[in-house]
Amino acid sequence: MTLLWKTLIDLKEPAILIRLFIPFVVGLIVVSLMGYGLFGFILTSDFVTQSAFVQDFNSWQQQAEDTIGGIPLVGGLILWFLGFTVAVIAGMLGIVLGSYLVLLFAMIVTGFMTDSLVKAVHDKHYPHTPYSGHGSMTGMIWKLVKFGLLMLLLILVTFPLLFVPLINVVWFWLIGFLFFHYAIVLDVGQVILPEPLFKKLKPITNWPPTFSIGVLYALSIFPIISFFAPVLAVIALSHYYFDQLSLEPGLDDVDAIID
Repeated sequence: MTLLWKTLIDLKEPAILIRLFIPFVVGLIVVSLMGYGLFGFILTSDFVTQSAFVQDFNSWQQQAEDTIGGIPLVGGLILWFLGFTVAVIAGMLGIVLGSYLVLLFAMIVTGFMTDSLVKAVHDKHYPHTPYSGHGSMTGMIWKLVKFGLLMLLLILVTFPLLFVPLINVVWFWLIGFLFFHYAIVLDVGQVILPEPLFKKLKPITNWPPTFSIGVLYALSIFPIISFFAPVLAVIALSHYYFDQLSLEPGLDDVDAIID
């Protein structure tokens, strides 16, 4: 909770507040344009509505409804229950997947601002803690691609869970959290920490940063908050990493020289 509190306090800083709204403004424009364009294409394009797959599915659905509806006494009730269940599952998955898309876009935009966000936190709270980071941009992108493909493979392997109510939402939420945690930790860690310390602090079982990232990710289930979650996570993790970096042997001597 300390990290989250520090993060909220930092929102009064103009340098951070401006960057907080950049993913929101850019993402809102792009996601809206893409969303309206995609749904407009799906709802109006003959290529989609007149495709053999859609036609076969509509025919199968009508036959199933006629068969179930023909059951004496309970046919109508069964149809209502099935329709309600499908609507609930589709609605929950729609919210989760929609928030995923918004969050992913916000993460991409935030990735271009990580250095400046880290610098803003450093200059405000940790001016006497030098940092240099490690790794390269291409190396980080390659690691993210590999981890993302691993998560995609995990989704494909566990695809049947998509049809299990409640479990589907929890499971896909967990997979999304694993990627979110990995990406934020890797991005911020490479900017601030030397590699040995990064390897020590990066495990998901390092609970203080994992808890803070988890809270922000949980709130991102609401699409509007998804725009802000990556920026807030970068700020929270910057505080934690600078706190840990300041405890490293040798930095006291540097502070003494600066003072």
